[in-house]
Amino acid sequence: MKKIRKYYDMYLTNEKQKHRSLLGSYNTRKWNDASPLVYFEKIYGGKPLLKKIKSIGLETDINFHSAMIQENMAGHWIASGWSEINRLNVMSLDLRKYKFEKLKNDLGNIGENKLLLITAIKVTDEYFDTKKNVEKKKVELTNLTEKFKELKSLVYSYKDEKEDEATKLSNDINNLQKELDKINNNYDQLISNTAKEIEEFVERVNLKN
Repeated sequence: MKKIRKYYDMYLTNEKQKHRSLLGSYNTRKWNDASPLVYFEKIYGGKPLLKKIKSIGLETDINFHSAMIQENMAGHWIASGWSEINRLNVMSLDLRKYKFEKLKNDLGNIGENKLLLITAIKVTDEYFDTKKNVEKKKVELTNLTEKFKELKSLVYSYKDEKEDEATKLSNDINNLQKELDKINNNYDQLISNTAKEIEEFVERVNLKN
């Protein structure tokens, strides 16, 4: 009984108390006068410390409660006998070291549980705002991607069109060159035939004379 009374005196206090032992160190404070919960904040220690606090709770009916446990550490707590009641997927660094302290400075000492609740609501609102912005950016990215594909298609289409024009122009040049060659050949043949006819005419004239 004295041992239980000792634990009551240690943990059921309105002011935050810091405790040290060979297993680790931690802070405790009574949640409020209307609640049987005791807020437990682990500073240092592993599973042995968590198991020790859990056993004290079972022995004394003190309901230890902790919040803002990082998700990657939840397994250690559960393996030590603790139960997960609610999960809030937020960044604990922002929630504990920035938003919580900012609200505490802005609102004053209204109680840690109220501050945690308000902080959680604000973070949740910001989460949904961020999610909405992300969805908006996804739509913008999709639109830009479609425009890029359309532009890329136009570039390829323009390229194909210009390649066709270049091919046609090259064919026209080749055909024109063939026509010129043909004309030159015909001209040479015409000159050759004309010269031959003149020579024959001159020979006939000379024979008559």
